[in-house]
Amino acid sequence: MRQGSLLTLFLLYSCFAAWAGVSFNRDVLPILASKCFDCHGPDAANRKAKLRLDEPEGAYAERDGVQAVVPGKLEESALIARILSKDEDEIMPPVEEGKALTEQEKETLKRWVGEGANYEKHWAFVTPEKRAVPEAGGWGMNEIDRFVHVAMAAAGLLPQSSAIKEKIIRRVSFDLTGLPPAFAEVEGFLHDGAESAYEKVVDRLLESPRFGERWAVWWLDGAHFGDSHGYDNDLENSQWPWRNWVIDAFNANMPFNEFTIEQLAGDLLPNPTEDQILATAFNRNHRIQTEGGAIDEEWRTEYVMDRVETMGSVWMGLTLGCARCHDHKYDPVSQKEFFQFFALFNNLEEKGFVDNLSGAAEPRIRYRAAEFEPRAREVEGQFKGKELEKEKKKLEQQYPFVMIMREMGSPREAFVLQRGQYDSPGEEVKAALPQAFSPAPEGNVTRLDLARWLVDGRHPLTARVLVNRLWEQLFGQGLVKSSENLGTQADWPSHPELLDWLAVDFVESGWDMKRLLKKLVMSATYRQSQVVDAGRLSKDAENRLLSRGPRGRLAAEMVRDQALFVSGLFVEKLGGPSWWVYQPKGLWEEVDKRGTFVQDNAEKLYRRSLYSRIRKTVAPPSMLLFDMPSREMCMVKRTQTNTPLQALALMNEVTYVEAAKKFAERMMMEGGSAKERIAWGFRSATAREATPEELAVLVAGFERRLTRYREDPKGAEQLLSHGDSKLAEGADKVELAALTTVANVILNLDELINK
Repeated sequence: MRQGSLLTLFLLYSCFAAWAGVSFNRDVLPILASKCFDCHGPDAANRKAKLRLDEPEGAYAERDGVQAVVPGKLEESALIARILSKDEDEIMPPVEEGKALTEQEKETLKRWVGEGANYEKHWAFVTPEKRAVPEAGGWGMNEIDRFVHVAMAAAGLLPQSSAIKEKIIRRVSFDLTGLPPAFAEVEGFLHDGAESAYEKVVDRLLESPRFGERWAVWWLDGAHFGDSHGYDNDLENSQWPWRNWVIDAFNANMPFNEFTIEQLAGDLLPNPTEDQILATAFNRNHRIQTEGGAIDEEWRTEYVMDRVETMGSVWMGLTLGCARCHDHKYDPVSQKEFFQFFALFNNLEEKGFVDNLSGAAEPRIRYRAAEFEPRAREVEGQFKGKELEKEKKKLEQQYPFVMIMREMGSPREAFVLQRGQYDSPGEEVKAALPQAFSPAPEGNVTRLDLARWLVDGRHPLTARVLVNRLWEQLFGQGLVKSSENLGTQADWPSHPELLDWLAVDFVESGWDMKRLLKKLVMSATYRQSQVVDAGRLSKDAENRLLSRGPRGRLAAEMVRDQALFVSGLFVEKLGGPSWWVYQPKGLWEEVDKRGTFVQDNAEKLYRRSLYSRIRKTVAPPSMLLFDMPSREMCMVKRTQTNTPLQALALMNEVTYVEAAKKFAERMMMEGGSAKERIAWGFRSATAREATPEELAVLVAGFERRLTRYREDPKGAEQLLSHGDSKLAEGADKVELAALTTVANVILNLDELINK
């Protein structure tokens, strides 16, 4: 179909949509959820005037001869009278609530009532259906592009041209592995003229061990994984073997339904393997109280609460914690149902207060116990006295105890806790699953039933949540912007049919994550140039219609890893424990009077950021600057901020100054003139050739600083002293210092810290 006829078709479609009337889900529900449900929603305890507006039975019901909503009759509907009232004592929402309706919102509610006040179940609570893929419109590589082209064409937008090869290999390398492409990889792609050249790059990246490391970072945020317990004493833990499990699972392309089941309930599988039990450490990454005087039951209760809230956020995209103290004000989850979830996670033989310097609290397992036991016997036979203790400590670090899930012999009693307080039990509850989302098993429900329910293919949220968050990772924002919340307060999807098509396709594929990611990055939508023009800005300012390629700042870990990678410092080694990398002097003094920070050294300093130790109360500051969460709480969506401190860190923090020094050494080893060295460095870092103007600026800067350091050789030595890495033998320190400043500029380029 030609572009002109396609545009005509969708203009007609738009006219039909307007004629068809107001959509409850798209137009009305967001108004009611944000302005009315606080007082007239699902929360029975706090409902005003016994009026419920989240379901038709409540809205249509007559009370003292008055109906809030009379379908088709504006003049008889009290809702309309109240929202249009000029009397401050009558108008709704009340003036003091600060939630006044806009004129457009009032008009929408009037149209809705006038058209019959039709109710619909919230779109995210309905099992998705795989709608027919739109016809090809002369652009695109796969089904994704057809859906995207429909929306673009309806808005009068044309797709952007493809990004140049240097940009696209850099984009997809970061997205799939979290690292930039190597110089040789760029060269190989540029010289491969086959139609399949890009697909070969994608397949190589998907098979790289780096893939699992990149996606593990994303998953650890939701699990709020860290290397300490959090809270006051913030003692160290030893949960890193679970991180190994996550990396391996992503690399092996474990189907997401199995990935889910093993983490939520691997211990309940028939004859579970050690790895399946290890997977359940997901549920033990919450903060643990180690402060003397803590009330044991209070904190044990908090851990169970955390597990419920984390599960709800990670898999369901819901704020279940809002139902801890009362019925959820917006979503169909009652307080009783929250504590029925609570009962599922309440059956561990655990303590609320832990004073355990070794980091693990019951229930726990020894990591790779079959390897540990013979090694331990060997050590005991070989060493004696202070030496034996040293070797034992090393062994304990290699094979630590890991906290996991293990059910008690019989379930612990569970109650609805009034106001959410551990010491205010109310009605006793049994473990159960809510019925508002999809058919759920009844009777003797376990965590295994919960896990299987989430990934049975009928649950309306799980696949949508996962697809939307993967989309967000690649495109910068989800098809639903509020990726952390798909409840009734969620944003309306930019492409609802595409979201549902992808969700169903994901399930039909066997929950194949690599297949889904390949489909996303192979699309013409993903491969578009990021360049924007006035027309696109006016019609698609936030790129919700995907009229251009993604652009955004790299994640904190990618910023650091790129600097290490380009500099040659990067140490590649899969898995293992975490290490203490550079941090400001005296950082711990405010939180830890008993000990001081001891930095690791040698290759441990240059491992991938995934392996940097995270002390939850004092997480690595240079990573926090770039919006890495502290991991104290479950975080499924990172913020994106811009602050002057980020620039200061990139220019001055020891990690980046040292990286610039070693990058400059690499440039010097390339040989040739200063201009040739800088040109090579620019290309190596950005994947593209520098323009003559860019090169001239960098060379002029080098020459100025060379003159300066010839006059001040001590200044050159001071610059080169940053970091633990040693200088190359025989290096000209003055020239190296001048080139280091050029390398520092390159590593700070906007296109380096953005994707």
